[in-house]
Order: sequence, then structure tokens, then C-alpha cells
Amino acid sequence: MSLHSRHHLTKFVEKIDENIPIVIFENSQDYEIKEELEKKFKNVRFIIPEKNLGFAKGANLAISQVKTEYIFLNPADVFLSNECLNQLIECINEFSDFAMLAPTYRDETIYRNYELYSSYPKLHLKVAKKFGIKEVDIIDGTFVIKKSEFNKIGFFDENIFIYFETWDLSRRITKAGKKMYVCDNIKFDHLGGQSHNPKFNYEATLSRNWHFNWARFYYFRKYHNYFYAFKKSLPVLLRSFLKSMKQKITGNKKEYNIHMAEVKGILSAYFLKESSYRPYEISKSKDKKNL
Repeated sequence: MSLHSRHHLTKFVEKIDENIPIVIFENSQDYEIKEELEKKFKNVRFIIPEKNLGFAKGANLAISQVKTEYIFLNPADVFLSNECLNQLIECINEFSDFAMLAPTYRDETIYRNYELYSSYPKLHLKVAKKFGIKEVDIIDGTFVIKKSEFNKIGFFDENIFIYFETWDLSRRITKAGKKMYVCDNIKFDHLGGQSHNPKFNYEATLSRNWHFNWARFYYFRKYHNYFYAFKKSLPVLLRSFLKSMKQKITGNKKEYNIHMAEVKGILSAYFLKESSYRPYEISKSKDKKNL
């Protein structure tokens, strides 16, 4: 999954074995990078939509066209070493009793890519010790999933533009009685907020603040109720509104817009509106054919 991420894509593709098919869903209309990489790498195929579909719809479209049994879903701001990829393949060859499997962040001091709420029994398997496999409740971002499990459980919830879509999928996997695991001994680096071209940093911040708060409310409403979601989001709404008013008084228009993006995302969710905010100006190529 990519959006204005050409500065990462070549480096990422170069690390993947040429026998492994790669589908890149580019949510901007960057036909130049499509032509460049498809010409250079025979295992690469680009999908470019007419407009930015977001993560959920984009991933669903890409997944529907994948023919392999295992799908490795990866955003553009994740750095995967050859060691990480080889270990994942080795792990899958030895351990296949899962719906979703993920490596773990090398640095978990700020954030980790999974949540563990339950107490699961330790896996007494040689492969579990080798790769540090443990069962978890939620996996976020980068993971391997079986296409057959996707077909049974359903793809990503397309009401969500971005954020919390993997949390939603994890909840449905658990509800279906399937298993999710992370591998503590297989590590990767998450660059965090660097998936896009730096010139879009301001637009990306607006997008993150709006969509994170909209999706958070939607997720809580979906799995709890409206009042629960309202209670969770109200402190954020009040805090963001006060911050925006402070920035308006000081004349800092950019900071005002950044905080107001949070306010507007929450209010849109309160009124049950669609996740409709689109901050990016997508530059259209002269060649609009999606070959």
C-alpha cells in the first residue's frame, strides 16, 4: 500500500526475491513510478485507481487480485530486511496453523504492532521457541494472512478510509475462532509517518488527525455502542477545540487547521457521516491508463 511513496518503493522492491509476486497499490496517480518499476522488476505489478481509495478499499482491491495462498500486507513506511523476510518464509513453512502472523517492531519503546489483552497458554513447540511465537488479540499494520481466511472472514471494512481497519479485522478473526500470532524473534523497522513524500507532511497531518478520530469513534461504536464511543472521544474533542481556539487567537493558521481536523473528524463521526475527508491534491498523469 502506497501513497506518494516513490522514495521508498524501489528500495523495498529490491529486497524481495524476484520469484515472489509483488502487487503495489498506489493511491496517488504516479504512473511514472509504475512504468519504472514494472519495467525493471518482472515480479512487480501496480494497481492505480482513478482516485484515492484509502487503505481499506485499496487493500481489498489488491487482495482480490492476489493468486497466492499467503498474502504479506505491508505499508510503505515499513523497512523489511532480507533477514526478516527469509525468517518469515521459514516460519510459515514450519508453522501454518494461523489466520494472521506478524513480525514485531525492533523498537517498541513508543508503540508496538500488536495488543495482548488475554492470557494465552504458551506454545510448547520447537518452532514457537525458535521464532518467539505467541498468540495475541490484535495485530496492526504489517502481517501475513492466508487468502482462504480472508475469503471466509471478509476483507477490510470499507466504511473505514484509514486507521483501525486492521483492529476491526482482528476482532472478526477472533470472533470466527481463528488464531493470530506475532514472532518476537523476527524484527522489522517502522519508519512511522514517513511513507509519503515529505512535501506532503502538512496534508498528511491533517489526514491523520481527521481520519484517526473518525475511525476511532466508528470502531468503538461498531463493537460497543454510540454512547461508549461518545464518552471515549469527548475529551479529545474538547481538548482539540480549545487548542484550535488558542491557535486562532495567535494567528497560527496551520496549527489551527491541524487541531480543527481532529474536531471535524469527531463531529463527522458523531453525525454518522461517511469518512469523506480527502486532503491530498492528486496530480494526474497525462497517461491515465492503468495497464
